[in-house]
Amino acid sequence: MPISNETITAITEHFFAAEDQRHPIEPVASFQPNITMTECYQVQAAVLAEWQKRGYNIVGKKAAATSQTAQAKMQIDEPIYGHLLDFQQAVSGATLAAGHFIQPYIECELAFIIGQPLTGPNITADDVLAATEAIAPAYDIVDFRTREWQVGLGEALCTNVYTRHFVVGEARVAPDALDLPTLAISLAKNGAEVATATAGAIMGHPARSIAWIANKLAEHGRRLEAGEIAITGAITKPHPVVPGDHFEATFAGLGTLAVQFT
Repeated sequence: MPISNETITAITEHFFAAEDQRHPIEPVASFQPNITMTECYQVQAAVLAEWQKRGYNIVGKKAAATSQTAQAKMQIDEPIYGHLLDFQQAVSGATLAAGHFIQPYIECELAFIIGQPLTGPNITADDVLAATEAIAPAYDIVDFRTREWQVGLGEALCTNVYTRHFVVGEARVAPDALDLPTLAISLAKNGAEVATATAGAIMGHPARSIAWIANKLAEHGRRLEAGEIAITGAITKPHPVVPGDHFEATFAGLGTLAVQFT
């Protein structure tokens, strides 16, 4: 039977218990063991509505599970998306309190600064590039909030795809000035390199994940708006964070991006 409003409310309250009290919670499966993707997006909408009641605004979107490996772990056959909120954004060089997290990880991504609305369906990577004002380096700093490292579909979508913070660098480069599939990224932790990758790890071309977001949003009656930030999904593998860590990533053609944790 379809998910009830009572269950949606219960999962939403469950999520905010983790957010407000900073402690891990039971997985969504304990509420709804057979939750579907459609139902997960319903819960995500309720979570976002609560954030907006608290006075926060949506400033962008994020893709996740863009690789077949990530999709296999969640037993899905397409990526997923979440929303970026204004209070989650931090600047390059920021110091973040690790105590505000539960089980944090950092990922290198690219940010597409959307210059013109993108309304699906049938948006292509070329459409995305034409509508993008600039590309910027980015981190997605995710937080796994459930006990026993549950990272399934319900946990991902219902918790707005794990985002705790995101960082967008100051560099702004036109898409046509970059060879995006081959754009190289390296991540250093406390001065030692811990990950390298190229942006082609995202569906062969990072603009494809942004096109996917636009087309999926259309299924929900929404679109990517001008001025929004859209991040691609993890280009480097997620790397765990502990207090005292300093991360600096180098993005070819885009400079560096740093963040510190206390």
